[in-house]
Amino acid sequence: MKKIFHYPLVLLFGLFILGFTLADFITPPQEYSELENRYLQQRPALTLRSLLDSSSTGFAQSYETFISDQFVLRDQWIDLKSKSETALLKIENNNIAYGKDGYLFEKYNTLNQERLDRNVGYVQSFAQGLDIPLTVGIAPNSYAILEDKWPVGFQNLDEKAYIQKIYQQLSATSAQTLDLVAPLQAHNQDYIYYRTDHHWTTYGAYLGYSAYVQSLGMEPVDLSTLTAHQVQDFYGTYFSRCKKTNTPADTITYYDIPITSMEFNGKTVNSLYQYEQFDKRDKYAAFLYGNNGVTTIRSNNNLNHVEGETSRVLVIKDSFSNCMVPFLTYQFDEVVVVDLRYLPAGLNELIQTGDFDQVLLLYCFSSFESDTNLSRLLN
Repeated sequence: MKKIFHYPLVLLFGLFILGFTLADFITPPQEYSELENRYLQQRPALTLRSLLDSSSTGFAQSYETFISDQFVLRDQWIDLKSKSETALLKIENNNIAYGKDGYLFEKYNTLNQERLDRNVGYVQSFAQGLDIPLTVGIAPNSYAILEDKWPVGFQNLDEKAYIQKIYQQLSATSAQTLDLVAPLQAHNQDYIYYRTDHHWTTYGAYLGYSAYVQSLGMEPVDLSTLTAHQVQDFYGTYFSRCKKTNTPADTITYYDIPITSMEFNGKTVNSLYQYEQFDKRDKYAAFLYGNNGVTTIRSNNNLNHVEGETSRVLVIKDSFSNCMVPFLTYQFDEVVVVDLRYLPAGLNELIQTGDFDQVLLLYCFSSFESDTNLSRLLN
């Protein structure tokens, strides 16, 4: 034991490791990280099946993710790492690259081609079994449109080429494909994507909405006729991952769009927005009260309303659609929104009983490629 004291640095390091190990054991796991704006991995259950499972959902991989997500003082270490790398003039952190004018971009160099092909196959099968007009829209992520904001040497997947290939694969079905690249590209000097978040802004969403309803032969609502409100100091998911110091905050815009009711999770509200969420870190979650399995919106906004008839659209979506859906109330009496991640029952039952006029499947490219729930289109 006396010899140990001849090596004080080794002793201090050992005590440091032991102290943090004990702290990890006695600190209760966090469910949600405000700093990273995401849910954290919880301690996985140990079973024989999970122990023998070598996939990403197996015990070994899940426990490794749990340890990474739950170590003590995690937020403080992330903040310190970010500040240190900024001081060293690094141009990226935690897979987020620092672009021009305060824009942050996720590095997206590889994808799971097998999973992408499988997801395209699910959509093809869904379209073939559907007797309702279906439109498929895949929105590009910000880097694919804002090329002039890229940092020097930045290279990512060519999303526009991938989207075009997906649309070609869907051409053999009855599904219509929605070109979202062209309207966004035409406005790439406008504020159509958040700087610090992976979503498009409400104006970017309006461009997508306009493209969709025009493809149906309808006229979009005139944005100038709606009352706009702005929410300052929004820092999104990209910022939460890299914590780049001196990053300018984003501004969220929402519009006064009246509705008669919105139902989800057994709850009924009379607003499209959860206003108190605008005062929290995850401000984008205010739209449609976040992501829910099935949301039904009713209003008297329909510019094409026919007396005695109720027009309905089904939107199958990721979170990109949350700020776009409100505009659809000006073309349909009812807007039913489905998030397959939280859908409590089969989609076929909803479609058979919903009496829908149109179906819109809308995802951003990265979500479409990585989604593991698109098989539920066929349930």
